[in-house]
Amino acid sequence: MKMIRIITLLAVGLFCQITLAQETSDPVTPLENTEQMMEEKIRQEAKEAKEAMKRIEKAEREAKKAEKAQKKAEKELKKREKLSSDIDSKRRSIAKDEKKISKIQEKMIKDEKKGKLSPLAIEKLNQKIDKLKKGIEKDREKLTKLESKQ
Repeated sequence: MKMIRIITLLAVGLFCQITLAQETSDPVTPLENTEQMMEEKIRQEAKEAKEAMKRIEKAEREAKKAEKAQKKAEKELKKREKLSSDIDSKRRSIAKDEKKISKIQEKMIKDEKKGKLSPLAIEKLNQKIDKLKKGIEKDREKLTKLESKQ
């Protein structure tokens, strides 16, 4: 009985050895399989190229958006600078006109005391003062509008 087991084990080992030796030879791939593999490789490369193009286009779109946002920010900054410049200009204009009014009034008082002013000259100076006051009022209205925009 032991002898039969040993012989069967040797037979099974020999059988396995023979089958393993036969399987190690290079498998022959048919021509159709290689063509299919080439087509699949070409498809894969095309797919990768499309994905790369999509990524490039997306990056370009993002760059354009960033550039547009930067231009918008620069434009907004220029607008704010211009607005603050206009506000300062109006304030200086108002101050300048107020100084002119005070100088004219001082001159009127001086000349009246000396008796140099005629009624016609007084009327002209009062008209000049009224004109400057109207200009100041307009400038103040513009100034309030500009400050509300700020």
